[in-house]
Amino acid sequence: MPGLRGRAAARSALAGVAGAALLLLALGPAGAAAASASNGAWSFPSAPGLNPAIIEVPVPRPLAPSPGAITGSVAGQTQALQQAPGYILLAPIKNFAHSGTLMGRPGPEILEQNGNPIWSDPLGTVTIEGRRFEKVAMDFHATTYEGQPVLVWWEGHITPQGFGTGTWRIVDQHYHTIAVINAPPGFELDFHDIALTTHGTAYIIGNRTVAMSLRCCGGSSEGQIYDQVLFEVSIKTGRVVWGWDPLQHIPLRESYAAMPFHGPWDPYHVNSISFGPSGAPIISARNTWAAYWIDRKSLGIFATLGGKRSTFKLLGSARFAWQHDVLAQPGNQVSMFDDEAVPPVAQQSRGLVLGLDWTHHTASVAREYVLPKPALAGSQGDFEPLPNGNVFVGWGQLPFFTEYSAGGALLYMGNLPGPDESYREFRAQWVGVPSEPPTLAIVPSKGATDIYASWNGATQVAAWQLLAGSRATALTAVAKPVAREGFETLLPTTNAGPYYAVQALDPSGHVLASSHATRLPPPRTSTTHK
Repeated sequence: MPGLRGRAAARSALAGVAGAALLLLALGPAGAAAASASNGAWSFPSAPGLNPAIIEVPVPRPLAPSPGAITGSVAGQTQALQQAPGYILLAPIKNFAHSGTLMGRPGPEILEQNGNPIWSDPLGTVTIEGRRFEKVAMDFHATTYEGQPVLVWWEGHITPQGFGTGTWRIVDQHYHTIAVINAPPGFELDFHDIALTTHGTAYIIGNRTVAMSLRCCGGSSEGQIYDQVLFEVSIKTGRVVWGWDPLQHIPLRESYAAMPFHGPWDPYHVNSISFGPSGAPIISARNTWAAYWIDRKSLGIFATLGGKRSTFKLLGSARFAWQHDVLAQPGNQVSMFDDEAVPPVAQQSRGLVLGLDWTHHTASVAREYVLPKPALAGSQGDFEPLPNGNVFVGWGQLPFFTEYSAGGALLYMGNLPGPDESYREFRAQWVGVPSEPPTLAIVPSKGATDIYASWNGATQVAAWQLLAGSRATALTAVAKPVAREGFETLLPTTNAGPYYAVQALDPSGHVLASSHATRLPPPRTSTTHK
């Protein structure tokens, strides 16, 4: 993720693709509400502390593959044009290429297919050097830890240079924090990636500033660089068990990054961690346009894909630039998000799968996935193969997230509002069982009472049952259950109460949880002074 220079350079491309893509969008429930929302964010009476951005989504329908989207072995195959099951996971942040303010509040979010929120967690603020900043979340995704499903994200403050100061957080299905990972001493903990292992460790990236001569690359003899060290640490204790420093293994001359007029140079910009079939770590360095296979024992690089000293010959259109999210895939393949900017090297960003021939040391395009109209993401982005063979692409600085069939048909597109973007977006299955009870809001209406019910993070709610009574300890069911409708469901009633509660029901009608009993506020009375 580059600093402000990269964001500004991609502004015109962002505006162009937004207009074109919106021609494809037919707004679902979230989009319909957006037209009447002055700030582009949801407002829920039953959850007033939550204001997630309103996401526009298309009516799900497959579109024909873009020209050139099918290459290699998938050409000619019949693909099932069905979306994969699961929710959308993202974390909106401000796109500094826009002058407007962030829509909604930053933080991790889980969305339904139609863009309605399931869970939102505003993170509050952090004070750095006397200044208060609103925390943001990055790389929000689902994975497993100690054999259990968890959610993981980085939270903290992002610097204008595109680096972070924060921590990694792991929460369970009850949204309880079960682990927090801090930076090793002398480093800031970067947000670009984390990889949890099955033996209780995590691979993370630590940032530090190193003073050194940069005359080799046209810089000052008294320069500085951002050094990014790959660490493996114990999740429970934070103890470093392994480390690898690109400064010791990748010559600075391999960088394509421009030397800044002021401040440290960013020659590498490490932004993803994955593992080859033998368990060898693979890191992506955005600013060298390359991925590196690392020998854990010798610490040497035994293979390089891309860049100025690639050990693979890149065939055809296999060349990539300013890439993110390089991941090893089965069958000697590698996937990535190929930004191609900033500065621009090609006319469009793409999701890219390369086939690697380790015998002849060549790399060729197996598949690529592009937007309906060419556009460039100046930073960020991810590429996620899905269990059913589809792929899910987060477009980084561009406000889109898309799903394609393996053959390249566009099955789904979502659109963040205004100046919002998300570093990565994912589709994942998740079962959320919040430990906090459901909440409700009571709003008197003409001749009736409107009860609004919600349960932040619950994924198993099918309907809501309204309870009412004259005492908080004597509530009974009122009318029939009402089917859940989005994050918040309206339960209108003429029952006088004055105490109300709601019960969340599963698809079989069993009670999952009940809210606290709440009393109808007494009517306001006016006082006349004589």
